[in-house]
Amino acid sequence: MGKTVTIDGSQGEGGGQILRTSLALSALTGKELEIFNVRAGRSKPGLRPQHLQAVKAAAAICRAEVSGADIGSQTIRFVPGRVRAGDYRLDIGTAGSTSLVLHTVYLPLALSAEGPSRVTITGGTHVPMAPCFHYLDAQWRHFLERLGLRILLRMKGAGYYPRGGGEITAAIRPAEHVNTLTISDRGKLVRIIGISSVTGLPSSIAERQKKQAEQRLASVDCPVEIEIADIAGVAQGTMLLLLAEFEHSRACYYGLGARGKRAEAVADEAADQMLRLIGGAGHVDEHLADQIILPLSAARGTSSFITPAINSHLLTNIEVIRKFLPAEIDVEGKLDQEGKITVIGSGGG
Repeated sequence: MGKTVTIDGSQGEGGGQILRTSLALSALTGKELEIFNVRAGRSKPGLRPQHLQAVKAAAAICRAEVSGADIGSQTIRFVPGRVRAGDYRLDIGTAGSTSLVLHTVYLPLALSAEGPSRVTITGGTHVPMAPCFHYLDAQWRHFLERLGLRILLRMKGAGYYPRGGGEITAAIRPAEHVNTLTISDRGKLVRIIGISSVTGLPSSIAERQKKQAEQRLASVDCPVEIEIADIAGVAQGTMLLLLAEFEHSRACYYGLGARGKRAEAVADEAADQMLRLIGGAGHVDEHLADQIILPLSAARGTSSFITPAINSHLLTNIEVIRKFLPAEIDVEGKLDQEGKITVIGSGGG
């Protein structure tokens, strides 16, 4: 057991990512965690259902002793044990993000468990302010495989805000270490592929989303291929996802439907972000940059890439990582602008 790490949950961006990264690294390193002011700056501070499930998930995989694991709690003490492989099932009970709960447990299960694990999570799969399932499967999982982390994902049904009720399963295989990731040039834009989907709504909405995205991307010098999909789920919802494949990298953005939101606005949401990235020098989307920084901090060696936007979420995540790991992370650039990220990983130590 290592020393206790104390985290102020109100620092920087001040959201749930501080909690999730802290829990993941506590389980991975064996260091005890004390976190206070959890989500202090939010309209409903403290633990909400998805954050509580992240705590319970982290505790389950390492048989941790936990105090403060209650809705609304702003102070948590987490004393981890040994990470164990297993078949874990979690139900958020709301439309809270299943992907964010998965982000809490996948790395310690991949690097510290003695065998493969399966994690099944019920809740929101396509909800605002969190990576949707299709983003995880198309983008996040692709880069994890480049790092040597093998995760298979399956979605039994989609869950949209506010009802939730979706279900994802992640099969996580053990890995001896994390590979580095160095992208010096993203290369030529080869193609843009996408998915325009509906759940419980007319396919004409998906067609409108597709048409609008194709019109917005007409000036891009590459093939654009967007498929129509009807996704099973317990509630109505729509999505338009775009994935740009470059010779040496890829970037992904998406828009989600909402009551009163036109199909064209859903497509514009994804297209605006994609066109901004294509017009710049970013190697990956900023969401992937934020998500990949944690495993790269545990890698053996140096990684580097350009993000299209250095945001407060990324900077806060880096500060939390520095509390647990002796990784060296350098950020070149200004807030909300393109920047280069360099990570000298700790090798997991």
